[in-house]
Formats: sequence, structure tokens, C-alpha cells
Amino acid sequence: MKISNTIKSGVVVAFLSAGMLSASAQEINLNQDNYTVPSWTRLTRLMAEMQSASQPYSINMTLNGDPTTRMAFAWFTNNSVKTGKVQIVMKADATVDDFNNPNITIDAVSADVKDLNYVTSKNGVEGIEANTKRSYTSHKALATDLKPGTTYSFRVGNEQGWSEIGHFTTASESYDKKEGFSFIYITDTQAQNDEMFDVSQKTAHAAQKMVPDAKFVLVNGDLVETSGSNNSEWEYEQWFSTMQDIWMNYPLVVAQGNHDTSSNSNFSWHFNTDNTFNTTSAVPTTMEGTVYSFVQGDALFMVINYEDYKKEGYFDALADWMRKQVEEHKDVKWRIATFHKNMFTGSKSHQSDSDGRLVREHMLPVFNELHIDVALQGHDHIYEVIGPVNNLTKTLVDGAVEEVETVVSGGVRENMTGKQGGVFNVNEGTLYFLNNSAGKKKYEPRDEQAMIDAYADHGVDNYWGLFSGKFGQTGEPTFSDVTVTADTIFVSTYTVNDGGTATLFDSFKIIKENGSTTNVSKAETSPVRIYNDSDNKQIVIKGVEPESVEVYSSNGSLAGRYTGTTIATNAMGSGLYIVKAIKGNKSYYGKVIVE
Repeated sequence: MKISNTIKSGVVVAFLSAGMLSASAQEINLNQDNYTVPSWTRLTRLMAEMQSASQPYSINMTLNGDPTTRMAFAWFTNNSVKTGKVQIVMKADATVDDFNNPNITIDAVSADVKDLNYVTSKNGVEGIEANTKRSYTSHKALATDLKPGTTYSFRVGNEQGWSEIGHFTTASESYDKKEGFSFIYITDTQAQNDEMFDVSQKTAHAAQKMVPDAKFVLVNGDLVETSGSNNSEWEYEQWFSTMQDIWMNYPLVVAQGNHDTSSNSNFSWHFNTDNTFNTTSAVPTTMEGTVYSFVQGDALFMVINYEDYKKEGYFDALADWMRKQVEEHKDVKWRIATFHKNMFTGSKSHQSDSDGRLVREHMLPVFNELHIDVALQGHDHIYEVIGPVNNLTKTLVDGAVEEVETVVSGGVRENMTGKQGGVFNVNEGTLYFLNNSAGKKKYEPRDEQAMIDAYADHGVDNYWGLFSGKFGQTGEPTFSDVTVTADTIFVSTYTVNDGGTATLFDSFKIIKENGSTTNVSKAETSPVRIYNDSDNKQIVIKGVEPESVEVYSSNGSLAGRYTGTTIATNAMGSGLYIVKAIKGNKSYYGKVIVE
């Protein structure tokens, strides 16, 4: 759009009809002579970016079913645009002319999206009244019968307006078990204003630069900040627009978070994921397409939605669905569950949450039954390597951790355990991993004493003992480069500074092998027994000669300090107690009931 000395109605009336200016006139004439040169230049540059009303936006690809032969697309347009299509060319570097005769054309399923809440007061969008409504058209298309291991170019829209050209490569049938494949894992971009979106886009672009061959980008929920009926479509708009160049070239795997939850279903309107769970389950999710699975290489990925945990029978429905996925892909080596709401965590913000405890009670037996190897989490905005956990006893699997380095004394915000790296054998348990958050918002880690004090809330004995690797808060946004091979999963996590530069924060390996390994934390998981000898009215500690013993009541308060291997219970009231036996820098825990 060309601007000369005077801007007339063709430009400004579009602003007025969108409610961006408050004026009754249908035409405004702006004369360059009445404004400073810098402000007129800013306006000129802004007008040059204006798109026609038929142009598609908020464009993305998602994995939907078999990634060797399928790719899904979704985008928004103004509500006046009622139809759309995706055109696909079997060519890596297609030009606009190549789309005159595309190999594939698919008509989109287009639907009216009425009266979404556009902005809130916290978005800081000047000139638009909070809770203004906007209507759109959602377009979704699914390409099937694609050729495995092939790079395609695509565009979306219609003859009145096409997107820029994007690219994708289908997964290969001939999986290289040695080389494997890589993906980017981020979570909780959770932005609500320009400053926060700048942080998350720098993180995502740093990840793209570090892992250019990623097969997909996994986003573990809370894409935006504002939830509920008065949420903000502007936040989704910014999420896509600030990273649109990435989403035109990398498929997404998205999980629903609590901040994505809204009766407006923005999250579901924006992504074209497999909705088979809702069409077959006795207890469907509130928002469609939020429970789904796919196989990439030698890994089964199960995307789980815990946000509907209050629905009666929902956990049973999830368990049945997971059993079906595992049964259909029982020869796949790695079983990876990815979800937003933590099952295990160490932050002050969510470790004591009742919903997290409820999820553990229902889903840990399922994870144990199905031998889930890795759980990628979100929600808690903190870095934590937990396990491998025996999902029945909620304890660290004996002999499952090796090569962990002790790099600091621990107890500092950035590294509460003082550990880094490691090799984690998930043959007999699940490794729970959260890589902090890709946005500005951060939470704080608890120390060992705080976890003991919170026992009545979380109900996990020796919660601190589950943190087998690095655990802490850097204060910077993060992403992970995850490479999956037939033998090993390699995880490297990077922090991103204000300049967008990535720095390695931690890296570790996941293996699945029969037999235990030499555990660097062996003393912590040796056969120490702590039990109540009710006949002799004493607590007995066997397997270690403790230098001191601390006993805590079920609410986390200190009931007493002792020495020796026996503690008289005569003066103790009846109830549950946590016993901590200390020798050197090692702690051993036991749970006893005094009657």
C-alpha cells in the first residue's frame, strides 16, 4: 500500500471499522505537513505492513496421525473469508509459479468462530477497549497419502489471498536407528504483552537455530497467559505472528495447559490435531484434539490432557486409551508421555497442589502398568530431573542412575541438588523431566526441609530423594534439544539470554537396559529399613548407623531429634511420622505409623 503526502479513506476507514480509532467520521485525511518526520515515517512503515482482508494468518502445521504420510494445517482469516484451501508442491524450494499446478489441493473445513474476546487490560494494547469481541473463520485441512521421507512446499488461503510459502518433510520409513531424530521441546511460553512475547520468540528462534533439523516442536502447554471466558485472542495472534516463520517450516505437537483452557476454545480452533479420542471415548475432553498419539522413529508419543481431571471417569478413559496406544505399538522401544500438569515437581508454586496429587493417585499405576519410559512435563516453570521413579512406591529406582556429576555444594537457586548430567536407566521406572519454561514467568524451587514440611499436602515420602539430577531455577528462558535413537535418548537444555544467545545448561542421557548400573547415589538407595516395632514400642533403623535422626509429624512439623538406631514411641501420639536418618551427607527416609 503506497502512501503519499495525504492518507485518505482507503487506509483509515479500515482502522475505524476495526474499532482501533474512536471517531465518528468515515474518512480522515492526514497531511504529512502536520506531523513530525519520524512519526510520519513510522506510520508509513506500518501501512506498508498492512495485509488485505482476505489474507490468512495464525498459520501452523501439526502432526496428526502417521507422520510418514500425513500433515495437518490450520489457519485463521477474517470472518468475511468463508473458504480456504491448502496447496502442496512436491518440491523443496517451490516458487509462486510452481503453485499454478500444485501436486495436491485440499479444500479446508471452514467454520465461523464468533465473538472471541480480543484483548484484556493486561495486554497493554492501546486504542482497543478491553473485552472487545472479534469474529473469525477457522480453516483446517489434512493432507494424507503423502510420500514418506519427502520434502514438500505448501501455501494456504484462496485466490483472494495466499500465505507465504512454507515447507515440511514427512518422516522416513527407513528409520536410521543410530542417527535417530531430533525435536525441540519447549513449554510455558505464557505471554500476555509485547515484552513477554519478545522473550518467548527469542527462545523459539534460538532453538530453531540450534536444532535446524528438528522433526517437530513440542510445546507442553500454556502457550498464552489469559484463560477463562474473558481470555485474549490477541495473545494467540501474537504467539503465531512473532514466530510465524518457524511455524511455516516446523510442525507442532501441542499439549493443552491450564492457561489454554477457555470456554471460547481458542486452543482447539487454532490447531488441527487428531480428535479420535473424543469420538471414541466414554468421557471426551472439553476441548477437542487435546489427547492424541503418534509414532516417530522408534518412539510412541502420547499427548495427554489432565485439565479435565474433575470429570467423573476421565482418568479411566485416559488409561483405556493409553493401553490401546501401547497395544497397537507394542514393538516400539520408547514410550513417551507428554503433558502439562506435573505428576512430580519441586517448586513452591505447585508441589503441594491437590490436583497434582490426584493425578498421581490415578495415573502412576497406569504408568507402571504400561512401562512409560519418559514423562515430559510443563506447568511449573522450573528445571528438574526426577527419577527414574518406581511408580508404585514413588521411590527412586535402585541402581538406575550413574555418571551424575556433583558440581556445587547444592542449596543454591540455580542448582539445589548440586548435580548435573547423568545417565538414567528407565528399564524399571519413569524419568520425569521439566526443562523450566520458554517464557519470562518463573517459579522458585523448594529445599529439602520445605518438601518435608509439605508432606501432608503431597504425600510423597522422601520427595527430595527423587531429584536425581539437576534441579533449580536459572531465571532465563530455556529450550531442549532431544535426540531419540534406538539405544539412547539424548537431552540437552539451553538457556537463552536477552540477546537471543543460547548457552548449554545441562545435558543427560536416557537408556533402557536390563540389569542395574552402578549408582552414584547408591548409598541413598541401599537396603536401609526404618520401621515401627510396636511390640517394643520403638522405631528401629537398620542398615545404617545414623549420626542423628529427625522425626516429623504428618503435617511436616518437627516432632523430635534423636541419636542411635532406636527411638522410643511412648511419648509420641498416635499417627503417621516421617523418619529421617542422617549419616554424613546422606539421608534415609522411612514412614511409620504409631498406634
